[in-house]
Amino acid sequence: MTITHTWSVGDLCEAVRDTFTAVFPDELWLEGEIVGLKDHSSGHVYFDLIEPSTTGNQVDKMSVALWRGRRPSVESILSRADTGPLADGIKVRIRGELTFYAPQGRVQLQMTAIDPHHTLGQLAVDKEKVLRTLSLAGLLEANAALALPAVPLHIGLITSDGSAAYNDFVDEIASSPYPFNISLIHSSVQGADAETDLLTAITVMSEHRVDVIAIVRGGGARTDLMTFDLESVARAVAGSPVPIFSGIGHEIDRSVVDEVAHTAFKTPTACAAALVQRVATFNQRLTESSRRIVALAMNRHDRATALVSSTARTINDRTRRTLDVTEERLGATKARVQGLARIAVNRETQRIDRIVDLIGALHPDRVLARGFSITRNKNGEIIRGTVAPGSEISSETASSLITSTVTESHLRQTEETND
Repeated sequence: MTITHTWSVGDLCEAVRDTFTAVFPDELWLEGEIVGLKDHSSGHVYFDLIEPSTTGNQVDKMSVALWRGRRPSVESILSRADTGPLADGIKVRIRGELTFYAPQGRVQLQMTAIDPHHTLGQLAVDKEKVLRTLSLAGLLEANAALALPAVPLHIGLITSDGSAAYNDFVDEIASSPYPFNISLIHSSVQGADAETDLLTAITVMSEHRVDVIAIVRGGGARTDLMTFDLESVARAVAGSPVPIFSGIGHEIDRSVVDEVAHTAFKTPTACAAALVQRVATFNQRLTESSRRIVALAMNRHDRATALVSSTARTINDRTRRTLDVTEERLGATKARVQGLARIAVNRETQRIDRIVDLIGALHPDRVLARGFSITRNKNGEIIRGTVAPGSEISSETASSLITSTVTESHLRQTEETND
């Protein structure tokens, strides 16, 4: 084949442009995933739509431009559908005019409109796919099965530092009377860095000695929550050894993270309030238990006091009765002893009287009174035998003292002597 015509660059570009106009005379719909989005200072938006290859890393790519004049109508459509702004990673179906951009020598789609329902539908499809995968892996209830401490005072907070979500959560905690301790790890919650930040934050916080982890973010469009529908983030939440509370801040839709978290709340404030309420409930139960214990102790004390008093009265009554019986017995015994003592005293008195009478009868004066006398030598000694003649003696009678001189003395003959 012989080439005889040489094109100028301008002519070729014009021919290509005319060809595109002839083949694609009207606007067309194109679907793909946004990458490399740039919001230019001029107000124009540039990005590429890609369709990853199913066999490898090769991707098909189309350049897209959203001119400043068309931008308000597109953003209005997205806003009414609560889809959120255009962002990397969003799968969209857009309408536009296919052109050849000669200054850069490339084909470009000049965007004019967007189908937000396609994006929302694709998000829903992707979400359901992730949920099925997690369900088959047994991860939907894994974190919810963890035991939540009764007093979760140490909170690991994962959110964007200084954001409205951060302030709402911290303010709610600070307004409580309990000594909470918050450990914060900053993380992007949307955009290109959100997935990496969240995965790192969950891993690091799970290694901290916290009682519970709270992942919160403020409200936003549905596409703003795409990171919280990612399988990687959901697996990190489900696999954490620490109970995770989510407060994603979307009133209508639940993210995948909400589904795998221990407990999900609609707002950061509600998430914080639940933690405060849990501590308050424990404190209330503790107070009620203390009151019951005190009441039980008082009741047992009163019963013990009553028992002691009753026992004391019983012992006192029995003691009094025992003492009365003993006193009565002692009285009877005393009377018997006194009677016996009087008899014994009388007997002894009579015996003593007889002894006294006997002693009295044997008294020398009584003997002398019966006519006997007592004879003594000059030394006053009673004479019981013979006395030498010439000895001076004295004899005592009952009424006189007679002095004599012995002229003769001999032993008196008695029946015993004769025998």
